[in-house]
Amino acid sequence: MRKLLLAFVPALLFAACKHDHAAASDHPLGGGWVQDTGSAAKGFSLTFNTKGSECQLHTAPAADGLHDHLDGTYTFDAATKALTVKAKLLGDGKADTWTGTVAAGRLELAGGTDKVVMKPGDPHGH
Repeated sequence: MRKLLLAFVPALLFAACKHDHAAASDHPLGGGWVQDTGSAAKGFSLTFNTKGSECQLHTAPAADGLHDHLDGTYTFDAATKALTVKAKLLGDGKADTWTGTVAAGRLELAGGTDKVVMKPGDPHGH
């Protein structure tokens, strides 16, 4: 029974992830975005509901390979490509409001003294 349960856990976690699979050509924020950590370490990822103002944060994977899902919101100005994300991208004790831009297939966001760079990618590639 335990093996059966363990076989279904990844499927349930995948199903729990809400994401908008809009192609990047449909909207500059469409598809998934993964943190570029500058190393082999896997960071967090974001998906944006391009038909609303919600986004979902997939936290960086834990030692067991699992990640959490946190909801956030965003605003995007299509004319200037300016983006504001309200979510705890780097966890507790860090900024919960991030501002930046999307350009040339990259998101660059700053929150407090922290900066993150993101690139298009599969949030479930964790």
